[in-house]
Amino acid sequence: MKKFKQKTILIIASAAVILIGVIIFAVSQNGLRDYQQIARKGVLRVATDYSSTDYFITGDTVAGFQYELINALCDSLHLRPEWRIENSLEQNIRDLEAGKIDIIARNIPVNLNLRERLLFSSSIIQIPQVLVQRKAEYNNGKQPIRNQLLLGGETVVVPQNSPNILRLRNLSNEIADTICVQEKPQYEEEQLMILVAKGDIDYTVSNRQTAQQNAPHLPELDIATAISFTQMQAWAMRPSSPVLKEKIDSFLINFLQTKDYRDIYRKYYK
Repeated sequence: MKKFKQKTILIIASAAVILIGVIIFAVSQNGLRDYQQIARKGVLRVATDYSSTDYFITGDTVAGFQYELINALCDSLHLRPEWRIENSLEQNIRDLEAGKIDIIARNIPVNLNLRERLLFSSSIIQIPQVLVQRKAEYNNGKQPIRNQLLLGGETVVVPQNSPNILRLRNLSNEIADTICVQEKPQYEEEQLMILVAKGDIDYTVSNRQTAQQNAPHLPELDIATAISFTQMQAWAMRPSSPVLKEKIDSFLINFLQTKDYRDIYRKYYK
């Protein structure tokens, strides 16, 4: 009887080990990888947005803040980046959750709502969000808003599922007045800035660096009014990728102190 029990326990333990192996294999096959699986394949699957700062093509050359930063990361970890270009942050998140990518490399404002779905890296840059509006000479003499209280009753257009929606709702509560937030599918911050410049919409929101990068090409725009304190901007991974986060954080903590990083930053965020 004792031998029978021992044999039964051994069979159960063996079955448990096999089941765990099957689960790990299935997760790996479905693309929900952590650093161990990524290192084994030698490829980091990266999503970013196509913009004048993050990732763009000029002639036959690819450039951009995120492009160069990810390349530096991959060089450090002996990986090859595999890029997926998609401007919709929500689609980035869905691709991440589905295991199609390993990391979202774009300046994502860290907030509590997104923390419920994403594992954030340590902060890459810290920048405020600004109100994008027209200067008076391009807006029938109407002066730009300087007091956030005056946003009450106005409509601010943002990309669909933008993380800035939460900030605008909080600001609405802070000023005790309604700010109408209109989400525009298929548009990103830079495209909405162009619509503001053309007079198609009155207001949008952008991080200050992106706004400053585009302002010289859109002289109609006023970007002097901040709507938030300085916010941490970071990359995002799945909550099931803690080892990848650890590797990336270790790289960022060191690399962000180097001249190489300062040169990259100055190139795209003048």
